[in-house]
Amino acid sequence: MIIGVIGSRGTVPTADDATTSFLVDNRFLFECPSEIIQAFQKFQNNWIQVVGSSENTELKALGKPTFGKISHIILSHMHFDHWGGLPHILHRIILLEREKREQEPLNIVIPKGSTIPLQLRMKEVFSLKDSNFPISDAEFLYKYLAIEVGTIINLVVNIEVIDVGDIFIPEAGYKLRCENNSHLPQGSVAYKFTFKKVKLDVDKARKLKIPFNSTLRQIETNTKPIIIKGKSIKRSDIFRDLEVVLGYSGDTTLNPKVLSFFSDCNIIIHETTYLSKNDSYHLDLHTDLLSLIDALNGFKKLFLLLPIHFSIRHSSKEIKHVINNIKNTQFQIRDTSTTFIIQADQNSIIASYERPEHH
Repeated sequence: MIIGVIGSRGTVPTADDATTSFLVDNRFLFECPSEIIQAFQKFQNNWIQVVGSSENTELKALGKPTFGKISHIILSHMHFDHWGGLPHILHRIILLEREKREQEPLNIVIPKGSTIPLQLRMKEVFSLKDSNFPISDAEFLYKYLAIEVGTIINLVVNIEVIDVGDIFIPEAGYKLRCENNSHLPQGSVAYKFTFKKVKLDVDKARKLKIPFNSTLRQIETNTKPIIIKGKSIKRSDIFRDLEVVLGYSGDTTLNPKVLSFFSDCNIIIHETTYLSKNDSYHLDLHTDLLSLIDALNGFKKLFLLLPIHFSIRHSSKEIKHVINNIKNTQFQIRDTSTTFIIQADQNSIIASYERPEHH
């Protein structure tokens, strides 16, 4: 699994860092803040600068991240810093890639009930009296975005509504589930995103002199060893089943239900608006980093925590200093205000890349 951090701030972006948004395997965009176009372009430029000179074959095979490669935008709730960029992306689609998206629509995944708070606020402000109000989440978002963009969007966008208990399969090998995270009275969720694939150990295959043709498929699909050039080769000699479980919770407290939901995760991306309890002023809605670390220390499968959604009250230097000084955790912690690409499997970080410094 390759995670690209586009922004790590909460609520308000800074000159150097956008609000929370990250990209998984260059296909799945989690959160879509209002500054997503500019933030994505900066992320793209950093990718070219850093990965372009890398020998990492998986990243090179994945290719440069582009808007056209994004198949799904996955939203945790309908606060503007998490979804306000949707009209900008739709304008871009209509201007630059309408024909492509009419063949392969952009999928937008939203939690069930997520538009209700927004609809209720609109009803109050505009005195709406429609007897059908509120309408379904998908219908509302189609209509709202069509107004923002100025045209019908049904041909280029597919809106998927996910509810707690649902299993959503965005693509083969991926599975998405959600759990209420109590940031809002309704329609605010934490996600668990599972990626499964069979991984070939290229070096071992070469060492065993196995031809890179249909023989590989033959080894992968056979439960018993097969003879190749006089050698008995088992599936486990060159293949392993890889499963990475990523947990993400945007704006949320240390909710016991969410923590239980994340108990089998290998990687957790969790909002940490504050660095410690001392500098927080509404922990009823948000989390501090040190309390989160204490809560996660018993998680047996967890090897990586990516804190995100930092308050602008904290400078990047301060964030880095606090993270570097955290000791005695059972898992690694990477600073998402400086680390922008993390490549990981179910047990460890394979590679990570820092954002280049711009002067």
